[in-house]
Amino acid sequence: MGVYLNSRTAYTLYKGETEKPYFVDKTRLLEELFPLVRTGNNHICITRPRRFGKTVAANMIASFFSIAQDAKDVFQTL
Repeated sequence: MGVYLNSRTAYTLYKGETEKPYFVDKTRLLEELFPLVRTGNNHICITRPRRFGKTVAANMIASFFSIAQDAKDVFQTL
């Protein structure tokens, strides 16, 4: 399964996660990614043990940087 950066899939999945009763906000990860993106790094590896939210983090990053869907409604409250 692949989720592409400029699709609505990552936004839909991440928005569904934010609406769950137990949601852990990890948007501070984006602050650490900004300097890497500005310097032009094409590949960034985010590792964690299993069941620690790698897919949710990937969907968050994809929905934040995507141009296919405006995600202000999700990130405005976080």
